[in-house]
Amino acid sequence: MKAAVARGPRSRVGVQISAVGIVAAIVLVVGLNVLVARGGIVDTQLSTLLPYLVVWVPLLGAVLIFCFGFGSRSLVRDIGLRFRPLDLLWGLTVGVVARVFATIVEIAGYGQMGTGGATLGEPVRDLWWLFAVFLAPVLLSPVIEEMFFRGLVLPSVRGAASGTGVTPAVAAGTAVVVSAALFALVHVIDTGSVTATVVIGLSTFLFGLGAAGLTVATGRLGGAIVAHITFNALVVVPALLG
Repeated sequence: MKAAVARGPRSRVGVQISAVGIVAAIVLVVGLNVLVARGGIVDTQLSTLLPYLVVWVPLLGAVLIFCFGFGSRSLVRDIGLRFRPLDLLWGLTVGVVARVFATIVEIAGYGQMGTGGATLGEPVRDLWWLFAVFLAPVLLSPVIEEMFFRGLVLPSVRGAASGTGVTPAVAAGTAVVVSAALFALVHVIDTGSVTATVVIGLSTFLFGLGAAGLTVATGRLGGAIVAHITFNALVVVPALLG
């Protein structure tokens, strides 16, 4: 069953809440970078946790505010947080294909494969290490980010675009591109060079297109979450084994 597309005032509210979430994440990331540059954070664990929290908190907060403040208070009905066995196949396919394209972009931009990959340092192999190098990037980030970008942004923009009188295909296409572009934007806020911005931005944008297209096709987030986990794991797991 396809997820219902929010229309009218509810879709506009979704767009507004999404905008606030994105702006808040950008401001917090920039503020954290300034704080780190000035030596304001010396605790190693805190410096590892905060970069995740400054993104997770505003994005997840936006989703919860929308669902529990303006929706049906159900993540299943409001953002399509459902999973079916077929989502595993589609998600793995999209995740692998997106990672292949990302690798091609890396080779074109950096001159070699894997420059944009994970650097994990000397493993301590305690619970904190497991969280920092695996749970956060491979499991938690994909779920939270897909709930926001494909669960909130995508249907809200689609509904708002539908209200302008465009065809359903144009509304869906607009939502796919917007959600992918915002997804890429969040990932290039703190890149250190023009080359890294282009490589990471294009890679994440291409993945965003695939995840959004899959969400539109299935009407649920299961496949997109699996794709995101796969996309990230194909960087982190080889680094762990290397």
